[in-house]
Amino acid sequence: MMIDYEDDFEVRGEIFMPKKSFEKLNAQREQMNEPLFANPRNAAAGSVRQLDSKIAASRKLDFFSYILLGTDIKTQKESLEFLSSYGFPVNKEYRHCKTILDVISYINEYTTKRDELPYDIDGIVIKVNDFNIQSALGFTEKSPRWAIAYKFKAEEVVSQVEDIFVTVGRTGKLTPNAKLIPVEISGSIVSFATLHNQDFIKLKDIRVHDKVVVRKAGEIIPEIVSVDASARDDQSKA
Repeated sequence: MMIDYEDDFEVRGEIFMPKKSFEKLNAQREQMNEPLFANPRNAAAGSVRQLDSKIAASRKLDFFSYILLGTDIKTQKESLEFLSSYGFPVNKEYRHCKTILDVISYINEYTTKRDELPYDIDGIVIKVNDFNIQSALGFTEKSPRWAIAYKFKAEEVVSQVEDIFVTVGRTGKLTPNAKLIPVEISGSIVSFATLHNQDFIKLKDIRVHDKVVVRKAGEIIPEIVSVDASARDDQSKA
């Protein structure tokens, strides 16, 4: 892409896979008897790691730019307007909020509208608009003090534990897992959930044949949230 701008600047953002690209990719993999991707995030990550750029290009990834460095622009809003004016893809759903009540209203709006978007989201990033204030606030060791991510509550569904089994990792680590009656969570079928360790099983009192509430931790890793002990029958065993 060529732009009519003489000075140097830097653009950062995020690569993602739209829902339609994900569905098409998994349909192709199913026809070729290849394992399916669990979700668009995993598919996008796997695609950008491809050594053959033609494979990545064929998967119809997309990109949103949201960080601009090296200019005299003073605010996040102005930087997004600048990027958009020069043809860089910017998420059109962004909003400049004047108060925290505006932020809360925006969160509530997209809690219900998120499924209508052509890509998956698991939350909303809230940023201080003024770059001078961002600079004054600074960073912790791991993250900026001028931005925070609000995460949506994960979708929770009910399933049943059919079995509990242990897998052995490359280093010899033993990890217990639950085999579940398959259920759909956030667009993919979940048949297994990690149980982390023996203490986790004891804490939640997870047993074979138990009815359990399952969700995807961070929208990715299936985990058991709770057990419905009231539905426990004689077949249930620790």
